[in-house]
Amino acid sequence: MADDEKTTPQTSPPKSGLGMAAATAALAVSALALAQAGDWLRQATGELRHETVLMAQDAAMARSEAAMAAGLFAIDPEERRRLRLTATAYCPDCLDDDGPQLSASGAPVRAGRTVAVSRDLRRLLGRKVFIEGVGVRVVEDLMHPRHAGRLDLCLPNKRQAVDFGVQTLEVVILD
Repeated sequence: MADDEKTTPQTSPPKSGLGMAAATAALAVSALALAQAGDWLRQATGELRHETVLMAQDAAMARSEAAMAAGLFAIDPEERRRLRLTATAYCPDCLDDDGPQLSASGAPVRAGRTVAVSRDLRRLLGRKVFIEGVGVRVVEDLMHPRHAGRLDLCLPNKRQAVDFGVQTLEVVILD
């Protein structure tokens, strides 16, 4: 046989312990980096979901307010100044709170002056209104969001508030 016909078996070089340790360390570092990236991705996804929900809520509120405004301006201007509302009354001194109660406008609640309206009528905040059978009052406060189409009169004592009960009154916006 000729020398070029001789074949020597190919063997891979022996792996050293140092090479295996370096490969294992590289894999561990990669796994740690992937875990941190996964945590960051989960957090970023959660924040994006939250922002998407807030944006959807804002868009829905804007559509609702636009529809309400469009309906408002479809009404005759004189009719816009007159409202028929369910009226109730309360006495600020009858509550268990210490100190003066503050209205939504930041002013102290005053019997004979302050009127609270439902949040659908918040455009009236700060305006003077004439209330049938009651007189001129100032809208200074807002009622709980569960109410709509309502006003709440601030009266000097509990007996007057209870006697007032629940009534349907005509309200004229003065300014």
